[in-house]
Amino acid sequence: MSVATANLCASAASHRFELVIVDTADRRGLGNVGRLDFRNVWLALRHTAEFVYRLLSRRPDIVYVPIAQNMLGFIRDCGFLLPARFLRVPTVIHLHGGYFKRFYATSPPHFRWLVRLALGRASCAIVLGEAFRDHFDGILPNGVVRVIPNGIDDFAGAVEPPSAERIERVVVFLSTLMATKGVFALLEAVPKVLAECDAVRFVFAGEWVSPEEEAAAMRFVAETGCTEQVEFRPPVGPNDKHDLLRGADVFAFPTKYPLEGHPYVIIEAMCAGLPIVTTDTGCIVETVENGANGFIVGADDTTALASRILALLRDDELRERMGACSREKYLNYYTLERWGRDICEALGSVLQRD
Repeated sequence: MSVATANLCASAASHRFELVIVDTADRRGLGNVGRLDFRNVWLALRHTAEFVYRLLSRRPDIVYVPIAQNMLGFIRDCGFLLPARFLRVPTVIHLHGGYFKRFYATSPPHFRWLVRLALGRASCAIVLGEAFRDHFDGILPNGVVRVIPNGIDDFAGAVEPPSAERIERVVVFLSTLMATKGVFALLEAVPKVLAECDAVRFVFAGEWVSPEEEAAAMRFVAETGCTEQVEFRPPVGPNDKHDLLRGADVFAFPTKYPLEGHPYVIIEAMCAGLPIVTTDTGCIVETVENGANGFIVGADDTTALASRILALLRDDELRERMGACSREKYLNYYTLERWGRDICEALGSVLQRD
């Protein structure tokens, strides 16, 4: 969400509209996600109070709320949604993931009533892909749902593939380091790749979600004798991340994360001109076309994952062609300029209608 907020502030929306941001970030790290403690309650109350003050003092034309996909997060969001509804301020909700439909369907009846109360009068609902267009069925009419894929600023410029003369190839995984994001699936594919291609290094960059999973990963690497070919890095800032992607040959992201939407890391890899090996999770297949700019494999099919990575490492022409296709698709569909234009159009349509 911090990336999405930064993109909003950097996009054309910041020039067309006066943005008043209520910062709801909790910067205590991933270990705090999903926890209920005193500080979380205090922050929710403080953010709600700040929002209501801004709502009453600034009288905005639109309230824009990125909504959560879990019970505690959505209760927090009600502190923004319900006052806006009470004061009849047009509301735009933005779903930044792909779990809302299941979240709503599995919630108890009284909570589904709360969801309908909070969202039922929204003027516009933004989702990340066509696969998510039906997530508000039974809550909102289809006519208010808009599909706007994520977009990012072009950090790569004119991308040139790594030199074919370089002996060692680099496969990058960039995300939260956790099992459902595909860390262990990729680790299990590593020995299979190394059995046929030893001039390759696997780089995993991100924050571990749990010490237990980190210990299990280190143990697996040691037991399989892949210590020299596997590198774990802590979370990387923008400049280091961009350098990492520009110096890579293949981006591997075998995610099965249930909340997956339209991952920024996929777009970043495309911006850097990389071929991608990933899964049919969230709306990824709307961005990565199997056989065109990457390969789609089963989330737990480590044999297929290793096979596709090997195909790209062995075939310079295939790797460069798919990488160029990624770059072209990024420039056509996933730039920050395109995203900002679409957001402005969505917000503008609400103003015209209301």
